[in-house]
Amino acid sequence: MPIRILIADDQRLLRQCFSEALVADPELLVVATAADGQEALLLAERHHPQVILMDLVMPNLDGAKSAKLIRERVDGVKILMLSLHDDPKMVASAMTAGVEGFISKDVDLEELVRIIKAVHHGVEIHSPFMVDQRSTKAKDINSYDLTAREVEALKLLVRGYSNQEIAHKLFVSEQTIKKEFVNIFDRLGVRNRTQAAVKSVQLGLLDVPLTV
Repeated sequence: MPIRILIADDQRLLRQCFSEALVADPELLVVATAADGQEALLLAERHHPQVILMDLVMPNLDGAKSAKLIRERVDGVKILMLSLHDDPKMVASAMTAGVEGFISKDVDLEELVRIIKAVHHGVEIHSPFMVDQRSTKAKDINSYDLTAREVEALKLLVRGYSNQEIAHKLFVSEQTIKKEFVNIFDRLGVRNRTQAAVKSVQLGLLDVPLTV
């Protein structure tokens, strides 16, 4: 049986493109498309998809809130957040909603199909376009050998602060913070602020109070 997929994105063209591209694979079946988070919730309850591709920023109900409600009401569904947005706070919100992973919209079709199939079947997958919600749950922040200031900088990043604001709070220059984030990203094995935000959620840093 093909994997039942729901696509939720507020851009009509993207919904159509994703739908037409995915149905070309006989192992995939797009059962519905939604233009906003509220419609995604209603269609998920009606069609019971197995995988949902959910845009992060949508009208009426954003992707994170919609994902949380869908997971509460639809058994067994797996949600992949798909977006160009890279605001760490928004990304962290999406991950705490319990989605399976966060995929950059610059992913190519072949890789997207590979991710969908792996997530549906519960197979571990490593992709430069995806940060997996499950991948570091067994680890803690101490295993990455970060300094106390680097940890504080990371906690501020995931709470939505800019480099300039983080530098001000930590009493260092913005250039210093930029250099420290290069080191932080390297230690965490991530490429950018978005992936760093996701890993911070995995490491539980949102639950750790700031000391600055």
